[in-house]
Amino acid sequence: MARKRTSLEALLEVAEPTPPTQLRPKAAKAAPKRTIANKPIKQQTVYLPIPVYEQLRRLAFDEREKMHTLIMEGLDRVFQDRGLQSLAELEAKS
Repeated sequence: MARKRTSLEALLEVAEPTPPTQLRPKAAKAAPKRTIANKPIKQQTVYLPIPVYEQLRRLAFDEREKMHTLIMEGLDRVFQDRGLQSLAELEAKS
């Protein structure tokens, strides 16, 4: 069965533009949760040598803790050794 060829005129015809459809306004997104316990937190990247990272990861797994918790514990000890305020004291201020 032979197909009817499309003419050049049919290809070049400009169809009347269709009116734009009405879009419903998007629902307002819920405000993102600020941070843990609604306290502002600053993100900091830590570069660890692979053996240090692996040891920290194993320790966190063995103790069923998060790596973040162990890092914060270490920072608390650094502050304590230098006679600075502890993490608990700093958090109580804010």
